[in-house]
Amino acid sequence: MANGHSRVIRRTAPDMRVLEADVCVVGAGISGVTAATLLGRRGRRVVLVDACPWVGGQAVGVPIGTIGGLFSSGPEPYLLTTIFATEILAELTEQDACFYQRSRRARTVNVVYDEVVLMRIFERKLRDAGVRLLLGGVLAEVERDDRHIRAVRVATRFGPCEIRARAFVETSGDAALSWLAGLACRTATFPIYGTQIVIVEGVDYSIADDPHEIMWEAELLFAEKRHEYGLSREKGVLFPLPSRSMAVLNVTHVATPLDPIAFWEEAAHGREEGERAFQLLKNEYPEAFGKARIRTMGHPGIRQTRSIVGRSMLTVDDVVAGTRFEDAVARVAWPIELHDTASGYRWEPFPDGHVHYVPLRSLVHAEADNLVAAGRCVDADPFALSSIRVMGPCMAMAAAAAEAIDLFLDGYASVHEVPASAVQERVRPNLESRMEWPPEVATRPVLPPRS
Repeated sequence: MANGHSRVIRRTAPDMRVLEADVCVVGAGISGVTAATLLGRRGRRVVLVDACPWVGGQAVGVPIGTIGGLFSSGPEPYLLTTIFATEILAELTEQDACFYQRSRRARTVNVVYDEVVLMRIFERKLRDAGVRLLLGGVLAEVERDDRHIRAVRVATRFGPCEIRARAFVETSGDAALSWLAGLACRTATFPIYGTQIVIVEGVDYSIADDPHEIMWEAELLFAEKRHEYGLSREKGVLFPLPSRSMAVLNVTHVATPLDPIAFWEEAAHGREEGERAFQLLKNEYPEAFGKARIRTMGHPGIRQTRSIVGRSMLTVDDVVAGTRFEDAVARVAWPIELHDTASGYRWEPFPDGHVHYVPLRSLVHAEADNLVAAGRCVDADPFALSSIRVMGPCMAMAAAAAEAIDLFLDGYASVHEVPASAVQERVRPNLESRMEWPPEVATRPVLPPRS
């Protein structure tokens, strides 16, 4: 029976919503959030699109739990990436939502964080920059005119949308924009595994003077007992967040195929393995984990799938040599971290003080004039990418991508014509700054390695 409080509606014609923008950023992970925010602050009309219904990508939805790659290596670490990063760190610290951990393996500093707080920080930054969000929007079609992308069409639960823009930033992680546009992409010739992160709460940190002691003991138990629980990965890594009685478990390996059915089958297997990993700790280390429970698992963490074909591919030789390219726009100290087998991974840290660089030409697609990439889908071989795909370098690459696009919009016919020197001038703090953050991290004593 009809009444005055409802009405009947019916779809009778295509109801395409069209948005006009200066820039469309595809992918709302930490790279996309950084690029979109900085472009919005430059006064550009920005639309940020993501298939997930939240901003923050893997940083929030996996959640990764740690921000790696922000700091230099060695006994006196300093921030390698400062643009936008210092804002994020300051707000996390202010809300008691992060923990700075000196990594003895990487000889650098990781930032363990609360993913919900991080998501809200991202949302506020984007709102204040005037960025329009189109979340839950899955790329369906790309309109390309020779070397220029003109528009993307996405499917949402509310109907289709089209975003028409003068320039595009590829931060999808999977190079989805480039792939659908018919542009050349790369994949590795061997499998690269992701991880099902497990966040647990209710960890009892009172049993030790230092929370790292608990994590190290848990890692030892994991390595010793993993076969009994049917776990494939030989070594796991755990990170404490003692202020929230939480811990981040990075202890699984999950295949991440580029197939819509196989991917989610593997994801289910990853969650099953994550549950077994947690049960191992609960059974074998009850003093710390006996009253703990799983808080969240989230989306499988992906390390590498597709990447663009840029003007030049960053190689592992460049990384190892610390080559400072004439068009360098980001610096990195993170180890080579290649997860190329189900049971283990390659971990090759660099000497203290080592820094390597990402060139602008690895961010610019060779076959497009109005597209720049950032994050894990830039052009790099698998070994090189394994070092630059972590969150710190992703933010640095995104800052460079944003500035390159902003300069392009000022009147260049192609992003290939934008002078690298102009981009470098705008991102100079990410190339030259030696800011300690926070000061106490640089002097915190490191616990002795386990035997």
